[in-house]
Amino acid sequence: MDLSNNLDSLEELLSYKFSKRELLKLSLTHRSFSQENNEIYEFLGDSIINLCASIWLMNKNKDLSEGELSSLRSKIVSRKNLGRLAKNFKLEEFVILGNSISRKKIHQTEILGNTFESLVAAIYFDSNFENTSNWLSQVFEKYSDLMDLSLEKDSKTELQELLQKRQLPLPKYLNTSPKEGLFESSIVSEQNKHFLGKGSSIKEAEKDAAENYLKHLMKDE
Repeated sequence: MDLSNNLDSLEELLSYKFSKRELLKLSLTHRSFSQENNEIYEFLGDSIINLCASIWLMNKNKDLSEGELSSLRSKIVSRKNLGRLAKNFKLEEFVILGNSISRKKIHQTEILGNTFESLVAAIYFDSNFENTSNWLSQVFEKYSDLMDLSLEKDSKTELQELLQKRQLPLPKYLNTSPKEGLFESSIVSEQNKHFLGKGSSIKEAEKDAAENYLKHLMKDE
């Protein structure tokens, strides 16, 4: 497929037209394809998304505490959520990959979430912060139902609170990645028992490990 036509389709999905098309192309270029890639854009995009998510949440939830707003923001900027947003724009079809990475398997990695960050940075460089913030606000609003913006505690928070209540040592997570797209996290209890978690990101693996440790602790109640 002709790349320019492909990018036309992406701009239509994004509801944003780039005046500098080369910025869009660079934001889609993974390091496996070229030394000139989107990694530095990820860095800026991450910061922009954090700030814009904070602004959006404050405008929508004026009665929430700082801690509650922080909890919701962490869900929005999580790699899992950014990957979901990327899929809604079909970024898996547009990301420019080297031969070493299978396009069919990129949903198992953090590539899509990283590419979404890069795309946000490209919009910023192509326009300004106000336009980028407005675009992100529209995205957050449109896909808010998909982002699980509830204030329920996750397993890591529940585990920490239960251990503090029982005056037990707080968990330490040992993280590994046995193969691309898979992460494992292990917690060792005071009794030297190991609780393993797995996931497509470190955060998901840690949550899984925490949940397994919680189930063990709940048996003693």
